[in-house]
Amino acid sequence: MKHTVTSLNMMAKPLLMLSIILTLSGLTGCSEADTPAPAPLPDKGSLVLVGGALAASNADVHQRFIALAGGELQARIAVIPAASGQPAKYFKQFRKDMQRYGLDEDQMTLFPVAVNDDKSTADVDESQWRRGATDTQLAEHLSQYTAVWFLGGDQLNITATLAPDGQKSVLLEAIWALYQRGGVIGGTSAGAAMMSDVMIAAGDSWGALTEGTTDSYNGMQDQENGPLMLVKGLGFFPHAIIDQHFDRKARFGRLILATELNKAAFPMGFGIDENTALVYTAANHSVQVIGAGAVTAIDVSNARRVTNPHGFHIENVRISVMQGGDQYNFDTQQFVANPLKHATVGHEYLNLADPVVSGVFSRNTRLKDMLTFDLVDNKGSKQVISYLHQGQGTGFTLRFTQDEYTTGYWQYLDGLLDSGSAFGVKLDIIPTEFTITPLSAATETTRAKAEPEH
Repeated sequence: MKHTVTSLNMMAKPLLMLSIILTLSGLTGCSEADTPAPAPLPDKGSLVLVGGALAASNADVHQRFIALAGGELQARIAVIPAASGQPAKYFKQFRKDMQRYGLDEDQMTLFPVAVNDDKSTADVDESQWRRGATDTQLAEHLSQYTAVWFLGGDQLNITATLAPDGQKSVLLEAIWALYQRGGVIGGTSAGAAMMSDVMIAAGDSWGALTEGTTDSYNGMQDQENGPLMLVKGLGFFPHAIIDQHFDRKARFGRLILATELNKAAFPMGFGIDENTALVYTAANHSVQVIGAGAVTAIDVSNARRVTNPHGFHIENVRISVMQGGDQYNFDTQQFVANPLKHATVGHEYLNLADPVVSGVFSRNTRLKDMLTFDLVDNKGSKQVISYLHQGQGTGFTLRFTQDEYTTGYWQYLDGLLDSGSAFGVKLDIIPTEFTITPLSAATETTRAKAEPEH
């Protein structure tokens, strides 16, 4: 039996329906303009969005991509290295990894679309491939392929080469055609970030929450810190905003701001962990999580932005942690736990009041572990509180609450490796003033001298 929970007004897209075109030529008084145009055909393809750092040993992700590309015998993969600083090197690594799972070397082709020269290829200057996406013959050649894979790097290089000035190149049109006829598009890191219509280009959680947004970009270093930068992506994933390297770089603050700023069109965001994939099936508008980590869904549909002069303040954000085969359907607006998992609410393993959840000495320092172990699988506390600050001055209280809309699931899915799920956790982010004073023996002596004698 599948376990489901419905989120609060999460954005849903209706299924595209084929229009029935009536023949009007026999009707009097009807002009050609009166004939309704046929609706566009629904996309038939799939997306494999990897959060970065895909391990060669990750069989789940590699084998799923190969299967969606037609299987070991039929798969033909075009690799686009536009984002990469070393296009040839990382193409060779990708090809080697795919050969490990049954493909032949000639089933993968490096398409010449790049902006950086690879120093490992002395006889080729890959930076001359900047206009590769405008090559009509190359675009036509893509019709012989079943899949496209985007290497990681800088996502702005992908959009600059495939959609300069926001206009689709001939190669991008060909990629869309491949997807619409049932092919698969995959990508890692930058190759996942560019999949959404609103693309996160730079910034970190602290910079986003304290500085807001920026239009300035000074290179890859800006992806590690500073304010949030949003630009237009390629739009293959139509339902939400994508972020990546989510667990290691703690990017949920910047994803919350990105969704809040685009709440009318994209109130959901999906943050994908490293060595993990979010697999989207266009035919039924659903996603599934596979691989080693989790995907964190952010929903601001019913969140309330509070006007607060002290900083970014938002209440009732809903956060859901999906992993180990969990799914979400955009039409039904339901999270579906892997059917092998068991409900934790009412059957909690832990009974800890006020678990310590802030800092590197916490038992569960990662967001997904904190929510699954310390909250939804812990009957001793319905709330956990963490903090984001720089030691002094204004920072943030992060209050995570389990309420009537929250559910959790758990199972051993791989040996004794835990796989938990937490759906619909409530989050409030509240500006907070921090004053931290280290206490030492000298501090105690000074304090004693300052106290008046009685």
